[in-house]
Amino acid sequence: MKPVSFYLVTDTHYFENELEAGGPAFEKNMLTEQYFVKESSAIVKSVFERIGEDKETDIVIIPGDLTKNGEKESHKSFIKELHRLKENGKKIFVITAGHDCNDSAYVLKGDGRVPVEGTDFDDLCEMYRDFGYGDAIAIDEPTHSYMAQVTEGVRMLAICCDSKGQPKGAMDERHMAWAKEQLDKAKEDNCSVFAICHYPIIPPVPVFDLVGDAKIKEWKEVASFLADNGVELILTGHMHIQSINEFYSEKGNRLIDICTSCLVGSPAKYRKITIDESSVLKIKTIDVEDFGWDLNGLTAQEYFHNHFAEAIVNRVRGALSGGEGIVKHLKAFGRKRFEKITVGTVERLLFIKRDKILKNKKITELIGEVGVGIFLGDGVHTEGTSVYNFISGILKRFSFVLKKVEPKLEKDGNKVDLRSMLLDTIGNNKGFSDNNAEFTLK
Repeated sequence: MKPVSFYLVTDTHYFENELEAGGPAFEKNMLTEQYFVKESSAIVKSVFERIGEDKETDIVIIPGDLTKNGEKESHKSFIKELHRLKENGKKIFVITAGHDCNDSAYVLKGDGRVPVEGTDFDDLCEMYRDFGYGDAIAIDEPTHSYMAQVTEGVRMLAICCDSKGQPKGAMDERHMAWAKEQLDKAKEDNCSVFAICHYPIIPPVPVFDLVGDAKIKEWKEVASFLADNGVELILTGHMHIQSINEFYSEKGNRLIDICTSCLVGSPAKYRKITIDESSVLKIKTIDVEDFGWDLNGLTAQEYFHNHFAEAIVNRVRGALSGGEGIVKHLKAFGRKRFEKITVGTVERLLFIKRDKILKNKKITELIGEVGVGIFLGDGVHTEGTSVYNFISGILKRFSFVLKKVEPKLEKDGNKVDLRSMLLDTIGNNKGFSDNNAEFTLK
């Protein structure tokens, strides 16, 4: 691929604060939310200002979920920020996704939902005309996917999989035929091509292969199609996770999927990506830093991660709430135990080899740490570590349950090994970083 350099920012989930979200309903929602809402505009402005100061790299790519939930006012304000970034000499390319079109947009205010003006999918192309669509070489009208010339000799295939009347989170045969036509034209014009898509093509971590919309539908088919038609690099988001993965088609062609986190919540990172004259792909991850908000004495990263860790635990608490009759009482008992139980207690109850390092750590704390760690990428809980050994011990004790579940998860004859899948999810064993890595492209 010819030399190119750009910033990759994903899942900005911009919210216009003049819509005045707040009150009990909003606060309850935020207890289990991964990213911040009221802080989002300040975070976006801060990051765009920092990107604008870089005079060497003039391309910025944002693959979808631009706003919180398709509020028209959020789009208007976000577009103003894009124009400010453009005035700093940046060429900006976006696609839209599920959070960007909503005919029934609302704001959580007081004790419930308050309707606000939403955004129709058909209006998005014109709204973001100055940020990719207006300069596109070709646009697929049904999906708003497009091909753009990002720099001399380099084109970008922007794949949109959240569109009106089209398969959600998928590329059907018609969509692929359009994409192939554009890729063939790029070859004729002696242009190399990379792609963007809101949905990951390759499951970011092994367990996400079991989660319906954690990757594009029929992902191996789509990955093979892209790799076999000259696309070696794709940039994705959606799952709010830091991950880099490789896939090889049956013909031996490679696809590298760089999935990047939500900008406005943990992990709160973005990337600078360069491809030099020797076709060496260099991926650098950048933390969201101070954004002018009162963080209660925490660093920005501590602020993001602490919130997400608590949100993960709150989701477990939610699962242990509600119900009726005996179920309600059993859940209440389970929740009470859940709040107090330690790793050491679990080890003793399940006859797992004791680990002095973890024995006094509460399960609630461990769950939050592991969850945040998975999304941060570069999983540190690899084989031999205390956390790995603890989780491995639990899975071994419940192996009989896993064996009964695994056949139900099989698809197209592919067997599922839940134990390996879960352990490989908490620890990166790929041989390269999810955050800062280098690859040599064809």
